[in-house]
Amino acid sequence: MSNLLRFLLGVLYVTSFDPGVLQDTRVQFYACILYPPSITHHSPLRRHTTMQPTPTIRRRTPQSKRVRSGLLCHASSNTSQNGEDGIIRRIFELLPHLADRTCVDVGAWDGRHLSNTFSLLFGQGDDDDEGGERSCWKGVLIEADPLKFQQLQALHAVTDNICICAAVSCQVGSPRSLRRLLSSVGGENGSSAEALEGSSLSVDSCNSSRKKHWRLEQDFDFLCIDVDGIDYWLLHDLLGADDDGIEEYPNDASNNKQPRNTRLCSYRPLVICIEFNPTMPMDLIYIQPRCDSIRHGSSLSALVELANSFDYVLVETTVFNAFFVQRNLYEEYLKEEVPDTSIEALHEVTMGTQLYQLYDGTIKLWGCKKMLWHGLPLDETKMQMLTAEERQFPFAPDDSGGDGSIKNNSAQDFEIAESAIDMSPYCKQTAYYLDYRITTQQQLKAECFTKLNETLHRDGFALVRGTNISSSLCNSALKAAKTFLHDVDESVRRCCLTTDRARRGYSPISTENFASLIGEKGPNDLVKKFRIGPEQVDGGEENEQKCLSSLHQPNAWPNEEVWDQSAEFRSTIEQYYNELRVAADCVLRAICDGILAENADLANSLKVVTESTCGVSEKAVDANNHGANHTSILTLLGYQPGSRHKKGSKGFMNPLVAAHTDVGMITVLLFDDGKCASLQRCASSTAEGEVDVTWADVKLPSSKYLEGGNDPVFVANVGDCMSELTGGHLRSTLHRVIPCPSASKGNVDNIVRTSLGMFVGVDQAAQLALPNGEVLSYEEWRRRRIARALDVIKK
Repeated sequence: MSNLLRFLLGVLYVTSFDPGVLQDTRVQFYACILYPPSITHHSPLRRHTTMQPTPTIRRRTPQSKRVRSGLLCHASSNTSQNGEDGIIRRIFELLPHLADRTCVDVGAWDGRHLSNTFSLLFGQGDDDDEGGERSCWKGVLIEADPLKFQQLQALHAVTDNICICAAVSCQVGSPRSLRRLLSSVGGENGSSAEALEGSSLSVDSCNSSRKKHWRLEQDFDFLCIDVDGIDYWLLHDLLGADDDGIEEYPNDASNNKQPRNTRLCSYRPLVICIEFNPTMPMDLIYIQPRCDSIRHGSSLSALVELANSFDYVLVETTVFNAFFVQRNLYEEYLKEEVPDTSIEALHEVTMGTQLYQLYDGTIKLWGCKKMLWHGLPLDETKMQMLTAEERQFPFAPDDSGGDGSIKNNSAQDFEIAESAIDMSPYCKQTAYYLDYRITTQQQLKAECFTKLNETLHRDGFALVRGTNISSSLCNSALKAAKTFLHDVDESVRRCCLTTDRARRGYSPISTENFASLIGEKGPNDLVKKFRIGPEQVDGGEENEQKCLSSLHQPNAWPNEEVWDQSAEFRSTIEQYYNELRVAADCVLRAICDGILAENADLANSLKVVTESTCGVSEKAVDANNHGANHTSILTLLGYQPGSRHKKGSKGFMNPLVAAHTDVGMITVLLFDDGKCASLQRCASSTAEGEVDVTWADVKLPSSKYLEGGNDPVFVANVGDCMSELTGGHLRSTLHRVIPCPSASKGNVDNIVRTSLGMFVGVDQAAQLALPNGEVLSYEEWRRRRIARALDVIKK
């Protein structure tokens, strides 16, 4: 079935239901049509996402106590929203017939759109309406919006109905309280216009279009309140819950004004229709704050509680409105038709949103998953109280062997992986997305580089996946590196020593100092390193000369005579190097595309990068096609705390690798889950000149995740050269490696961690056009950068 056909079927299904009914069921059915179960997972819009174990979530139709044989079976709409016209008609058919009836509509809008009183005041449009309702109703209609009031006024221009333009207030003593406004209609003065003009209300805020004087009785027939917020408090005020006195200042002969408190009468409408918030559960009593500017709405239970206190009975509800009748009238005229007046019998929440918790602290949504009045989807990821790495069941059995370290984190692994940016549009030949809105490779790339650069701007580091590198190769490379750096005899590693160990071969522990890269002094780093890189460049006789460059020189591999696994080690690391170089090249290209999309003026500066990189859509995924003259170096890193990190020593929490930034274009890292060390990025710093820095752990999936055949997750960060080339558009971020506190609970000397870092560089002869106008080769730039670090060490 084509994507378009799935979409159309989904739309037909969705639109066949009333908007408020079975919201979640529709969404699930729609998702099943567009995304069949065989390819549905955590992110349903994409085929190429991390395939993690997913829970089974479906809807069971609950047993409803809702009674539909009462007034609801008479529901119909002429102008009302959800059948209110028919319910109102039926209620007054059951009540004693009167020749004249009156209604009050608070929040009348234009008098027609979604109106619950239009059919009373103008009839249903049939000349033979039973009871003659076309002529027996007159009303008071209140609207706050001036433009809508003009339409309301025009609609009732030829009637005896009174239209008032006023923003009704719920504040005690307000001149615009509902009781105050209604007491001015007819009342003792007999004239609404004159009474209103004589009150504290201005003519601009309260206008009347009445043609004849008529009196609004205290027990008028029908009240409708729909003001989207303070509905509860308007009813509370009207029924006389407060002593809503108004201070008036009558003029006397001496022009001496003395305040006089006038107690306003309360009203007892026969029937009430009032709006409630349909998202609130039936057992929730929520009364919004008594404030005109707050628009929360109140719950149905709160309104029932209020109405009951004034001897009103709930007789029916629709999606948004509740109907109340005076208890004595209910007992005499409606009890037979509505025998059960409980909320459970007369209402069913169809627009509710529920939260539930999983054992690991994950918050899940159920029910309506959008903001009803804003039209926005509810984002479950933004509602989490715990980060993905913090979500663990606190009482899970310890399966760590008793050393107190973290337990099996498979769910955490998948959540971390799912948060990584999918590089498939750049790293794979084709990237098939099920999202019908995305149709071209360029759109896929745009989505990719936008997310990537947003993350780098925010965090300085980004997790990436979809690199087209297999989990088996990554797992093999990590194991080979761990064996070489930590398990074999030191003599095997030392046979790989070179005169330029900062670029090739083995670098023993505590022989390099990364703090110098940012101009700081500190102890040497407790990390073993082994580096490989490009040995030669394409070309004829120039090869020999170019190989003399520090960036192109022979690699130093362990001798088979001292280590019987050296051939396997070399084969694995070389294969990983070649494939990761291609993937890193694609990540770099995506970063450049993102920068140029934000600032096209940097095109000249980035030309040296964009011309040396390519995405797989332009060329096949082949190491031979990716920057033959590149200078990228793969470094195997082995972290191991030393004596300075023993518990109780002064340097217990000193970094294994000091805070630093990387030198090249970008760095792409892969870690195992050794427990002795943690990569941290600079999360924030204080004002310039201060040294306090906030550090954040860079969380990665465990080795078990890779062993399960899942898509590998890498860490990518920007280097100093890219930062300088773009004038700081993307900044290189301080990072460090620290010992983990949990490592102190076991034998620290036997706990190690391994990582593989690709430090991406361009052609050594490539001319860098810096934003300041300076032009120099990449090798010259590197030498100058390293020289600054060496000067710090020598001081």
